Amino acid sequence: MKAETGKNAAGERGWRAEGEKRTSGVPRIRKDRSSPYPEAFGVNLRNSSPAGFTIIEMLVVVIIIATLTALTVGVAKYALTKAAISRGQAEIATMEMALEHYKDDNGAYPWTAGPRVTAGAQGYPGTAEIRNSSVLYTALAGGSKIYYNFKAYQLRTNTTLAAIYVVDPFGSPYNYYQTNIPQTVDSMHFANNLATFDLWSYGPNGTNDEGANDDITNWRR
Repeated sequence: MKAETGKNAAGERGWRAEGEKRTSGVPRIRKDRSSPYPEAFGVNLRNSSPAGFTIIEMLVVVIIIATLTALTVGVAKYALTKAAISRGQAEIATMEMALEHYKDDNGAYPWTAGPRVTAGAQGYPGTAEIRNSSVLYTALAGGSKIYYNFKAYQLRTNTTLAAIYVVDPFGSPYNYYQTNIPQTVDSMHFANNLATFDLWSYGPNGTNDEGANDDITNWRR
C-alpha cells in the first residue's frame, strides 16, 4: 500500500494512507514522540480533563447527607410515636367495652386495692401500679370468661408479685383505678370514682403532665 504525505489542518506534515481523504478543519490527534500523552493542536489532552473533588466539596456532600439522614430519622420517629398513640387510644377504647361487659355480668367494675399514684411520684411505676394494672388482666382475661384477648406484646410478668399486668405501647403499665369505698378522697387525695373507672396511659414521655396533652385517657378524647 502506498502512502503519501500531506499537510494537516494545523499545517503540519503527517503520514496518511493511500486513498485517505484529506481533512479540513478537523484536528488530527497524534502522539508526540516527546510526550506520552495525546495532543491536539499542541494542547495536552491530559491537562484538559476535569479535576477531582476538593476537600470542601466533599465536606459539603457529607453535611447534606447528614442533614437528610437526620430529617429522615426525625420523621420516622414522629410517625412511630403517632402510631403508638393511636394504638393506645384503640386499646383503651376496646378495654372500656370489655369492662362494661364485665360489669354487666358481675354487677360492678373490677376493684383496685392499691392507691392511685401519679407518674411524678418516686419509684413510679411501682407495686401499686403493677397490681392495679394486673387487675385488668385478671378481670378481662384471667377468669372463666374472656372479655379481652390480650396480645403477647401487651403483657408483662412481675415474678416478685407473681402478677401479669398490661402495658401500654410505650412499655409502662396501663393505669387502672376504681374503688367502691364511700369516702370523699382516698389516702393519696384523689377523688373516688364510684360510678365508673379511670383507665389511662401517661403517653410517650411517661410522666404526669396534663398540660402537655399527651396523656391517653378514657375521660378525655
